[in-house]
Amino acid sequence: MGNFGLVLMLLAFISFFIGLIGVVKGSVKFLKLGSRKASGAFLGVSFVVFIVGAIMLGSDTSITEPTDDKQVASNVEEKKETKKEETKKEETSKETEEKKTPNVVVAPPSKSDTSKKETFKGELEVHFIDVGQGAAQVIVTPNKKVMVIDGGNNDDEDEMVAYLKQLGVSKVDILIGTHPDADHIGGIDAVISSFDIGKIYMPKVQRDTKTFESVLQSIQNKGLKVTTAKAGLELDLDPVVEVKMISPIEETNSDANELSAVVRLQFGEQSFLLTGDIGIETEDKLVQSDEKLQSTVLLTGHHGSDHSSGEAFIQAVQPKYAVIQVGKNGYGHPTSEVLDRLANHHVSIYRNDTDGTIVFKTDGKEMDVDKNAFAHTPEAKTQTATPVVVPVTQPPAESSSPGSLKATATIDNASPNQNEEVTVTVTVKDQNGAPVNGANVHLNLAFKSKDTTYEIVTNANGQASMSFKIGRAAEGFTVNGDITISHNGTTTSAQTGFTPR
Repeated sequence: MGNFGLVLMLLAFISFFIGLIGVVKGSVKFLKLGSRKASGAFLGVSFVVFIVGAIMLGSDTSITEPTDDKQVASNVEEKKETKKEETKKEETSKETEEKKTPNVVVAPPSKSDTSKKETFKGELEVHFIDVGQGAAQVIVTPNKKVMVIDGGNNDDEDEMVAYLKQLGVSKVDILIGTHPDADHIGGIDAVISSFDIGKIYMPKVQRDTKTFESVLQSIQNKGLKVTTAKAGLELDLDPVVEVKMISPIEETNSDANELSAVVRLQFGEQSFLLTGDIGIETEDKLVQSDEKLQSTVLLTGHHGSDHSSGEAFIQAVQPKYAVIQVGKNGYGHPTSEVLDRLANHHVSIYRNDTDGTIVFKTDGKEMDVDKNAFAHTPEAKTQTATPVVVPVTQPPAESSSPGSLKATATIDNASPNQNEEVTVTVTVKDQNGAPVNGANVHLNLAFKSKDTTYEIVTNANGQASMSFKIGRAAEGFTVNGDITISHNGTTTSAQTGFTPR
């Protein structure tokens, strides 16, 4: 109805104007309105049609629209009530479905999933400082905390201090002396004197040497205390780096090397195992323990001595890189046995004597090394003599075995100063007084805290000469040396020794 009324009104409106034109002009030809009278009548009919259309349109509108505000409010309330009822029905339906459906527990993401998203800020730096035949490591964490492990020989103390200052170090947060050998703690006293020190860790081992006394004196001068190094300590260095001491496992041992402090670092996916001078005895105990040994970088024990870095230990650590802190020496370090074992496990080898100071940097994922790896190809084992550092003393000592060998041992200075160099010469002849070429010379030195063994072979003149520095051996304590010489199944012996002053 409303639409029809609207159409009538539009037609009437148009007809009204056409009729109006006819009245003015007198005719509208296309509608055959030939006079003003006809046009006037048409105009009147148009007006009537317009009124009828308006009435029809108004009637339809009154039905669809509310007549007052009360009606509007009533309609709104009805809609609200309807919506509430629909919501209740939906909630009831959901509760019914939940009762029908068993509870499902969503497991948290696995560690492997979270590790993929984990990020590590900053870099961990581990510096293996070239201190010759000694050991020293400097660790700088992402938050710029500093840990120093060992400090090389006494002659290296100036280099240690200069190196730390070059890194911008003002405080050493943790200082560790792995064990009291001079080639490990010789430079520590200068580090203590030159920098602010946080905590100091050392194993419960005493040494009657000036080197050890100097370290203790520097600690006392600063009013510091020593915390006993032992397995199970978690060191508070940097929240983002896990630092754990996993040895010494025992409190006492006849060999101080076996009481070395061993530290493992973990930053993200990369790790370091720093072993001091531990031997296979301690390595085997660590393998049998519950400690995590697998590490990206292994500092080989005791400068690559064949008494360390055993097969079982290397298998447990599974290192990608190995560092040998070694310098020019008469001990045969690193030995071919250790190099062979590492090479057979496809470990990249780095050495201070070939690469200088070696620096590892890692962001927790990737590892960068600023030196070229030392390449070693395992060779068939041959019986080669190792030049020996042999402290021997006293006037020439001669020993013979009837009808076989005669041996004499001499030392150029039986009362050397500490850190002085001395030379020992062993001469071997047969029963006819002829020089013996290729005789094996075995020397065992009984120091105050441990025994040290050396080996060498005589030359065509029947002589074997060895030069070495005695370090800070105990003043006034005589170091006795027992010498055993063997050749073609025949043996003899000699004695010597020296007393530092």
